[in-house]
Amino acid sequence: MSEKDNNNTQDEKQSHSSLDLQHYLKKVDELIDQSPIRGLFDEIDKFFHKHGVFSSIGVDIIENGEELIIQASMPGVSKEQIYMDLEGTILTIGLKTDTTTEVQNDQSNYSYKKYSYSQSQRVVKLPFPINATSATYENGMLVIKGTKLPEYQKQIFLD
Repeated sequence: MSEKDNNNTQDEKQSHSSLDLQHYLKKVDELIDQSPIRGLFDEIDKFFHKHGVFSSIGVDIIENGEELIIQASMPGVSKEQIYMDLEGTILTIGLKTDTTTEVQNDQSNYSYKKYSYSQSQRVVKLPFPINATSATYENGMLVIKGTKLPEYQKQIFLD
């Protein structure tokens, strides 16, 4: 067998292998797009979005001379779920949700407790350290106001 024939045979094998791989990938895509599997992926996405794993806290930073105003959009949460930490120019704004549900059935003589915990946070780099003069939460909007500082504080508390 000549070298030319050997190269042609290898090219044919590679071409055939490439076609097999493309056919295989097409079949996998078709399988994933089928209704039961697609529905499963949709439910997994809903779970993670519902429990705050992928949720994001929208933040706007407004610099007005010596004052800094940070606005964080957090609709549908209570004031008690919000936490904030400030260290230097790093501001952390977060949400914690902790629920416990207890179910008791005296007729069947059983009971159980269901615990749920989720957390979401956003870390923001501020342009300069601030003295947080106020933090308020109203109508789903957290507003933190502060003045420029050469030193920094550790924690912010809601009014």
